[in-house]
Amino acid sequence: MKLAMLAGTALVALAGCTSPTGIVPIGNGIYMSSKLGGMTTYSGGQVKAELFKEAGEFCAKQGKQVTPLNSSSIDTITTNYASAEIQFRCE
Repeated sequence: MKLAMLAGTALVALAGCTSPTGIVPIGNGIYMSSKLGGMTTYSGGQVKAELFKEAGEFCAKQGKQVTPLNSSSIDTITTNYASAEIQFRCE
């Protein structure tokens, strides 16, 4: 029983590593989004590209285009997942 609970917890934790944290307004019409890559995503740039795609879709729903303001990414380093963060406006 304990093994099944542990396996379930591990599965939920792994699933959480590949899901976006969402787009969050941070003031003055600026939005931020961040995301961890999955177990096979080694490039922070790939994660950043996924975020900008999501941002583009978010802005398109408003009839606008994404305008990048700031971004950062980290590639996989042995025990860490690749990750990225972006800031943007919809104009």
